[in-house]
Amino acid sequence: MQPDPAYITLNLPDGLPPVACAVRRSPRAKRFFLRVIPHPFAVQLVLPPRRSLAAARRFAETKTAWLAATIRRFAPEPGMMPLGPQAPRRIPDALDLRLTGERLAITMEDVPADNSEVRAWYDPLFGGITLRGPHDDVPALAQALLSVLTQLAAPVLSARLRAHADSLGLPEFRILVHPQKSRWGSCSATGKVTLNTLLMLFPPDVVDYVMLHELCHKFEMNHSERFRARMDELCPGWREKDALLRRCAREIPDALL
Repeated sequence: MQPDPAYITLNLPDGLPPVACAVRRSPRAKRFFLRVIPHPFAVQLVLPPRRSLAAARRFAETKTAWLAATIRRFAPEPGMMPLGPQAPRRIPDALDLRLTGERLAITMEDVPADNSEVRAWYDPLFGGITLRGPHDDVPALAQALLSVLTQLAAPVLSARLRAHADSLGLPEFRILVHPQKSRWGSCSATGKVTLNTLLMLFPPDVVDYVMLHELCHKFEMNHSERFRARMDELCPGWREKDALLRRCAREIPDALL
């Protein structure tokens, strides 16, 4: 069997340009499915291990109307489309933690490629993060950077979420903070709330909107009319904050997505 291509191109209706759709095989997949990932914006076609790419393409072509509608809803900008492999990503020189008003300088210490261990640490006196590793190993450097950022974010985000929960009279529940590819937050059926590390890069009113959205799921585990009515009570103007969230997401350094 020939290896799968990294991307296939799908033609879309409604005047949208063609979209590059990443191809991924999953050992857990039982069927074909398409998904749109909002952050960073991407389209993905998932295949079971033994199904043919031709059959997967035929499946995807039957879903282009749904895909066009979903893209219009989630695209960061009208007409902005995932067009295949991105330009080389780079580690930023600094991170603006808009939630706390801090600016973290990022210092790179390059090492030879044969010494491939990547390390990262936070220096409170320096007020920044140091990364040590091969400068061209951007994925590993980004992972190390996110790990340190998560250590800084966890107590801040957890305390802020707990304060909102206390104001709503909610009992204790488990809180997790870690990087996520497609969600800013989630609330499980067991009551656990997970928050995205990258919320540290957003302004306070946007972070509060995300937190209240997840806490609202403790009353309504859906996005029904009753959920939206509850959000109107908990977070007036939440629709405008959702739009601001999408604008802020476009400013995140691409290496962290």
